[in-house]
Amino acid sequence: MIESDVVEVVKLHKELEELQKKIAAKVPLDELLDESFMRIYTFFGFVTVQELIDACEGLIGLAYSDIDKNDEKYNEYIRDNTSFDNWSEMIGKATLLWAEKQLEKK
Repeated sequence: MIESDVVEVVKLHKELEELQKKIAAKVPLDELLDESFMRIYTFFGFVTVQELIDACEGLIGLAYSDIDKNDEKYNEYIRDNTSFDNWSEMIGKATLLWAEKQLEKK
């Protein structure tokens, strides 16, 4: 019985990750990482995601779309400047919060 529960939880987790990816692909980044999110989950007074990106020395002048979100230097920067271990974790949390807000509106 417990094994089937674990399998079900793993299945739900994978479905949630897929939903998060779909939402993140369709919702503008500045809507996911809005001012409220940035104030709560980042350090050093970042208000916008662009401020966070612009403050990363290795990313100066790069468009967001050109940043390698899997790059260890970038994830180290995220770790040092936010409450998250990497970009993926940060987007995951932002997506969950965005979805909760949408449900509250209904």
